[in-house]
Formats: sequence, C-alpha cells, structure tokens
Amino acid sequence: MNTRKAALTVISIALKIVIFAALIVIFFRIGSIAYNYGHAVFEEEALDEPPGRTITVTVEDGSSSMDIARLLEEKGLVDDWKLFYLQILCSKYANTMQPGTYELSTAMKPRELMAVMSGEEVELEWEQGEGS
Repeated sequence: MNTRKAALTVISIALKIVIFAALIVIFFRIGSIAYNYGHAVFEEEALDEPPGRTITVTVEDGSSSMDIARLLEEKGLVDDWKLFYLQILCSKYANTMQPGTYELSTAMKPRELMAVMSGEEVELEWEQGEGS
C-alpha cells in the first residue's frame, strides 16, 4: 500500500511540475506577443522606402477611425488595419481625421498618414533632405 501511495505522490508532483511549466511557457508566449504588438504600435515604420507609391484615397463623410484603417489596408498603405487602428487610438488624431480625397504615399509613416487626413500641413521626413 505504501508503494502505491508513493507512486501517486510522485505522479501528482510530476503533474504539478508539468502544469506549472506549461503555464510559464504560455505566459511567456502571451507576453512576447503583447510586447511585439505594442512595439509595432509605436514603431512608426512606412511600408516602402521613399518616395514610395502615391495612392489616392477618398474618406467618406461619417467614416469612423476603424473604417479609415480598413480603407488604408485595402488601398495598400498599411499592412494591418487593426494595428493602424490602435495607432490612431494612441495618437492625438483619434477624432480629428476628416472626410476628403487625399494623395498618400506608401513611404509615409502612420503618424504622417493621420496628420494629412486631419488637415495638417505635413513635411515628410524623407523630403526634408532633398535639394540640400
């Protein structure tokens, strides 16, 4: 009987160790994914090298930030509309983008795209060095 009890104790301890190890791996994986996604939100990278491709985009009246993010992914200006939507929410442009037709470039960073659609005059970083 003692052998059986000892075996059950060993199995119980081994099972707890396996579960604990699995939880550590799961938490590490979730943390890694969250960090990478958070880093991407604030990384500010354009799709293409300057000057990129110019794409005409029309934002309809009543379009939400989510609609705009989906439109820009559809037009090929951003890779992931969900990521761009989060970038909008974390920026000062969350409720300032206006309807209209815009000439946007795949070399524009997300913040530059938002600024143009908010009616700001934007001096693109890659155009500052031209002619100097």
